[in-house]
Amino acid sequence: MDEARALARRGFSGAAIVRADTQTSGRGRIEGRRWLDSPGQSLLMTLLLPAGFDEARALPLRAGLGVVRALESVEPAEAGCAGSVSSKDNPSFQGQSSEFWLKWPNDVLVQKAAGAAGYGKLCGILCESTEGRILIGIGVNLRRLEHSTVSPMGQPDILPACLEETWGFLPPPFVELDSAAHHVARHVIDALSDSQWRSEYERRLWGKGSNVQFLAGHPQNPEPVRGTCVGVDEEGRLILDIQGEQKAFASGEIASLRLV
Repeated sequence: MDEARALARRGFSGAAIVRADTQTSGRGRIEGRRWLDSPGQSLLMTLLLPAGFDEARALPLRAGLGVVRALESVEPAEAGCAGSVSSKDNPSFQGQSSEFWLKWPNDVLVQKAAGAAGYGKLCGILCESTEGRILIGIGVNLRRLEHSTVSPMGQPDILPACLEETWGFLPPPFVELDSAAHHVARHVIDALSDSQWRSEYERRLWGKGSNVQFLAGHPQNPEPVRGTCVGVDEEGRLILDIQGEQKAFASGEIASLRLV
């Protein structure tokens, strides 16, 4: 993201993908949370949107939806391609049967087992702006890491997950990092221009219909509230039903949920 920001400051006006094999200062949306990686084991990319792009509503939500679409576009038949093994030879391959979920506002989860503790964090998204330009940072765990998305403030029942664990191996187009970056970027750009994004996002919203504990406001001084997760609005705000009244929250984090 720092390199993409420097590119914008030098006057580059087009769209670009900046990808790293590893990074030394990976960070999350909330101060104090870091994204740790091993060289070549994660997809670490920033999508620099072109000058003039001004549709910033619900940006991290739509970017997350694009990542999920990129994951679900991988067909089981692709397992027979170079760089992987076939699904017939590897029964652990789940392909499109894997359930990917969107944790408001900027995480992609994969369901590994039943219950709230059965989810793993697969991807994190960080959206920022500079020089009038929008940057979308995306980190996807591809292979098992000794260190991954670790934070002293992290959610204890959501541990890191990776695609290699989810599918049993890495199918194309995720074997080669440049190809993976282009594949994800195409789907993210499509999601950014999709006027019907909201209904699809809500179908994948982690915790929808469940009772959640929500930490509203700034993470350094959050206000704990509890309610039922209803959905999101067109601005990307999370809607909770709190004792019969629906309230929209522009910032905060779902701390825990009780599945119903």
